[in-house]
Amino acid sequence: MNYILIIGTFEAIFLILLLLSKKNKTRSDLFLGIILSLYASSIFTTYIEIYNIQNNFPYPQIINLNWLIMFLHGPALWFYIKSLSSPVFRFKLTYLLHFIPFLAFLIAHYFNFINLPAVEKIHIAKSELFKDQAFYKISVLSIGISTISYNLWALKLIQKHRHNLLFNFSKIEDIDLNWLRILTIASLICFGVNHALFNLDLIFHYASHKILSLTVYSFASVYILVIGYFGLQQKKVFVNRDIENQLTFDKSARIKRSGTSRKEDNEFINILLSFMEQKQPFLDPEITISKLSELLKVKTEYLSEILNLHLNRTFFDFINKYRVEEFKVQCVSETNSHLSIMGIAYNCGFNSKASFYRAFNKFEGISPSAYIQNVSQNSETAILGK
Repeated sequence: MNYILIIGTFEAIFLILLLLSKKNKTRSDLFLGIILSLYASSIFTTYIEIYNIQNNFPYPQIINLNWLIMFLHGPALWFYIKSLSSPVFRFKLTYLLHFIPFLAFLIAHYFNFINLPAVEKIHIAKSELFKDQAFYKISVLSIGISTISYNLWALKLIQKHRHNLLFNFSKIEDIDLNWLRILTIASLICFGVNHALFNLDLIFHYASHKILSLTVYSFASVYILVIGYFGLQQKKVFVNRDIENQLTFDKSARIKRSGTSRKEDNEFINILLSFMEQKQPFLDPEITISKLSELLKVKTEYLSEILNLHLNRTFFDFINKYRVEEFKVQCVSETNSHLSIMGIAYNCGFNSKASFYRAFNKFEGISPSAYIQNVSQNSETAILGK
């Protein structure tokens, strides 16, 4: 099964080359490249270590090193998601704390194993005496905790990112990182099972270290293929670097900050609702809260405050509710009889079937086709009644 590790290594190298050839690379592309490089290093060193075991250790300098790199997998994923979900990602000194576990175990491993004579290292690796060492047991437990913790943290970051998108955008399908959420859940389960096998082996000693490592990195080969493929296609979430100061987030949106009176707020609400009816900005598929605030000549924070505190709606729901209502008007118009359901939905500002059906079901409780059928039946009943 060693060929799986070779395939995984070349997968990562190929994806890195594709990433390097990509035009207009972003900061998140850099972190994606780091993720791929780390996994390529882990998989390749695992292959060399297995090759060592099978061929009387021709490379004694590469023994028991692959596990150290695993302490960097979690931080790399965290940086990748952080860079994707931040308008302008800036490295902070506090971020260096992410590397403390790696450095601590690297130093400890150096004095515990790396600086030993080659003959002694080979003997320990052959006999797997390291499994009985307290340092190995602590390392296995620590890697498991690190992997699971960072994957859970990643899910929390993605959820927070998606939640904040609802306050600023009317469409989020291409930027909500749903593919990364699904991949992280899958990796949490798979890596969790793998680390459970490692920890159970500490007690029962039922498998060789080679077999356990091969299991982990076989899955890692699939992981890098998925994250590399979708990562290369991931659109930039925040196209305009100046948008950072225009964004509004959950906490700020739910706190009264403007200093305006209730009367002034009510007057603006009337202006807003009138503007929505007359100008219909929701027909623009690319409308964002910053665009709408510019049209209304108010600050983004104030518009968000009105939507969330007074109308009890996120920007996403506010816009899509108008789109659904517009669809209900257009779908019964004879001028649109030649259009399909999605043709009408596109006219109303929706840009995908999934987002349209999701919004319509949310606000109406039925599918668009069922709604049209009900309207048609009611119209026929009314005509027959006359």
